[in-house]
Amino acid sequence: MDNVFDLGDPGPSGNENDTYVAKDTIYKVNNLLNSGGICKLLDKILFHNQLFPNTAYRFYGFTGYDGRTIMPILEQERICEAHPATQIMIDTYMSALGFTKENSVGRYSNGTYLVWDVVPRNALVDSDGDIYVVDAEIKAL
Repeated sequence: MDNVFDLGDPGPSGNENDTYVAKDTIYKVNNLLNSGGICKLLDKILFHNQLFPNTAYRFYGFTGYDGRTIMPILEQERICEAHPATQIMIDTYMSALGFTKENSVGRYSNGTYLVWDVVPRNALVDSDGDIYVVDAEIKAL
């Protein structure tokens, strides 16, 4: 854990990830508190990589506190020169991927996967109009 700052500059963090920003990479240190354990987290990552290959995660390694915790480190290509997508852009993008909008904002299904939390803070758009889902909750149905 002492070397985690070597990954990059501290970035935005949430309930489950601390992020570190390098030139071309975002590192996410996951505390496993919201994921349901390492196996469920890795399943979610596999699903994400299948659905959103342009923002695929790679496993980088582990960190933690000796004898107390273990935290996986995931890396993702940094999407530069982008800004949060609007919810209408996200809805259109998810529809183009074959997903149907559910009853709550940012929640979609396609009969195989349920994807949620696809909201502007978790989806970016670049100057070409390309959408990048950088964080989403996903489970198989």
